[in-house]
Amino acid sequence: MRTKLLVLLILVLGSAPAQGPPQRDGINRKNMDAIRVWKLTEVLELTEEQVSTFLPLVQIHERELKQIHKEQIQISKESALLLESGKVSQKDVNKFVKKYSAKQDEIHKIKHDFLKSLPDHLSPEQQLLYLGFETRFRSELRNYMKNERKEMSKKRRDQRQKDKKE
Repeated sequence: MRTKLLVLLILVLGSAPAQGPPQRDGINRKNMDAIRVWKLTEVLELTEEQVSTFLPLVQIHERELKQIHKEQIQISKESALLLESGKVSQKDVNKFVKKYSAKQDEIHKIKHDFLKSLPDHLSPEQQLLYLGFETRFRSELRNYMKNERKEMSKKRRDQRQKDKKE
């Protein structure tokens, strides 16, 4: 099982050069998603069967949330254009509040339905681990990136000091 996951991870990361330039700080979005899936698989200790059934559901769930997020961004852009025009009425604001609120309701429903489906795919322990996974993963990632920046800054500072001595 672990060897299959390792091979899968190597294949995904090995194809990274063909996926275009890095997005930010040398980290490609697709690589980050692959690392997240690998970490999720590791933390939950998913079986092969769970990998084949649960992970596709996670991906579908995330795609649905991303789509709604894009729609929210579009609503924000439309409201910004209205604001720039200088012709804002309470009726317009109410319309945008209603649209945005509807999107928030959709997000809540999608998340609720997904969480309700967890017992069909995960053990009780895995369910609890999943509930806190995203927060822990983001926190660990944030700390990692912060430490990397500090390391890079230290290396640059050391290099400047070395250059001054020469």
